[in-house]
Amino acid sequence: MVMAGAAINAGAVVGENVIVNTGAIIEHDCRIGDSAQIGPGAIICGGVVVGEGAFIGVGACIVQSIKIGAQAFVSAGAVVTKDVPPGVVVRGNPARPCLRAGRR
Repeated sequence: MVMAGAAINAGAVVGENVIVNTGAIIEHDCRIGDSAQIGPGAIICGGVVVGEGAFIGVGACIVQSIKIGAQAFVSAGAVVTKDVPPGVVVRGNPARPCLRAGRR
């Protein structure tokens, strides 16, 4: 599902059952895994890989060429400058791990 004002740019691949929420931007050559959710106003820069079932919060920014692992959780407003392992919750600027997924 792609909501109003969202942009998915050239070369991006979006899996099945994905939500790209209002005003989100998925830049060139990104790969968004099945069942991932991209929050309103989130910016996913070029070449980013978002794993299956990952959640990107409202207004988060993922800088270029980062890998977000499966089932990872990026909190609202986080600025991700390093890869996020599967199942890890990150928050802040720069984003840092805070909890394991499932204990949000």
